[in-house]
Amino acid sequence: MSNLSGYDSEAIGFDSISQESRPEVTASTQTEYGESGVSTQTAMYADCGSTATPEDLVAQDDVLKEYPPPGLNEFLRKVVPGMLEQLDQTSRDVLYNSSDSDEEDALTAKMVQELMVSDLRGAGGDQPTSVLDLSWSSAGNSLAVSIGKTQHQFWCTDDGMIRIYTMKPSAGEKFAHNCDISEKSCVSVVKYHPSIAALLAYGTASGEVALCNLRNSEEDMQLTSPADCHGAKRVSALMWADAPLANIFLTIQITNTGKRRVASDQILLSSASDGSLNAWRVNANLKIFEIVESYAVNSARKMVAPDITCFDFIKTYPLRPSGEKVPDDVFVVGTKTGSLFLCKIKGGQKVGEAMDPVYEVLDGHSTCVMAVAFSLQKPGIFASVSIDSELKVYDINQTAPLKVLCLDVSISCMAWLPHNPSVVAVGVSGRGGPLRLYNVRSGSPVKVEGLTWDSDHKITAIAINQSGWCRIAAGDCEGRVRVWELPARRIKLAADDLDF
Repeated sequence: MSNLSGYDSEAIGFDSISQESRPEVTASTQTEYGESGVSTQTAMYADCGSTATPEDLVAQDDVLKEYPPPGLNEFLRKVVPGMLEQLDQTSRDVLYNSSDSDEEDALTAKMVQELMVSDLRGAGGDQPTSVLDLSWSSAGNSLAVSIGKTQHQFWCTDDGMIRIYTMKPSAGEKFAHNCDISEKSCVSVVKYHPSIAALLAYGTASGEVALCNLRNSEEDMQLTSPADCHGAKRVSALMWADAPLANIFLTIQITNTGKRRVASDQILLSSASDGSLNAWRVNANLKIFEIVESYAVNSARKMVAPDITCFDFIKTYPLRPSGEKVPDDVFVVGTKTGSLFLCKIKGGQKVGEAMDPVYEVLDGHSTCVMAVAFSLQKPGIFASVSIDSELKVYDINQTAPLKVLCLDVSISCMAWLPHNPSVVAVGVSGRGGPLRLYNVRSGSPVKVEGLTWDSDHKITAIAINQSGWCRIAAGDCEGRVRVWELPARRIKLAADDLDF
């Protein structure tokens, strides 16, 4: 080795002592390849025509040698105008008589059963009795019918009665009389619980609100509200709160009293002709019937207390898009003078021991409001009907109505049709048939055949089964009830019918 420069003073070298031998390896690679052939074909199209003279035609008749044939033009001048006119008329007929036209085929309602309520023993004897209210059970297999007098000269001194009819498979799926509930005064309103079939609430003409547990025996089935809860005035409307609404009122009670709620607690709402509207906490198992909140409608204005005829709370749907969310604490109250009050559960003005919930007075009716009801599908939309045959549709975000329909029949009651966001059923008082269906979006009646009665008596109450099949029960002033089954899902709606 050669000398190294740097810091080393001496170069060092050594010999390799490795004895390991390695075999020589030779490797090679081959790339696979394939060969394919491609061919193309060109296609060309050409139009060809030919012209033939009369001499080229082999014709036996000399007429064929002349074109156009003699008399053809004159014939076409006579026939073509009539043909075109007929084609135009046929086109119009096909257009307006198609399955997509507004003049669709009428639906047919099936009359299921007629119940002669006042013919049973204990229904008042020779005294005229009317159907005051109707209510379906949650499963639709039971119908509660309240019978009594619609008017009293002074105080109600007549006995009231509720007849319970239950569907019996042994009777061919017909309703049969099951039991009676008697009261010391006429039962003005009756309401089944929407999910608990055994709970039935009712209000009387003397201002009492009662709760019945139909599963218990006669001794333990009734639970009554505290005395003088509505100033001994007629109870005009009842409503069971759904789960979201019940949670609001039960939270209010926990905040005000510190009482813990029970899983079986329910909220019942009642209104009366003295202008009061109460929210009750009821529990049939624990015998609880106590006030949660008491409202005195429009009491802050120091005016005469309104005679409340009806009310309804807004329907809430938590899964709706954020753009369609509406307040969940709004309710509307209708009165005998035609006023419509928009109210809120919380935030009202305290007046004595009660609260005035009114925050907006709407452009209401000129006469008595017979019914108000929020839409089951459209948030914030409700309809109202008055005794002067006006049907109005409102949005809670404005005071003026969205729609005003002046009907050609006298109206006594109203209810929304399930599974149809723009169709309502109204009870008719007098001539014109017992029931009418209207599309409130288009303002036109819905054609339904079979909704007939053999008389022109006043329809006093209707109830629509909201689960399963669509069954409509209607009662009249002579104590009779008819039940129809309606193919509601066959009602055709346009895209505009979903928007108000």
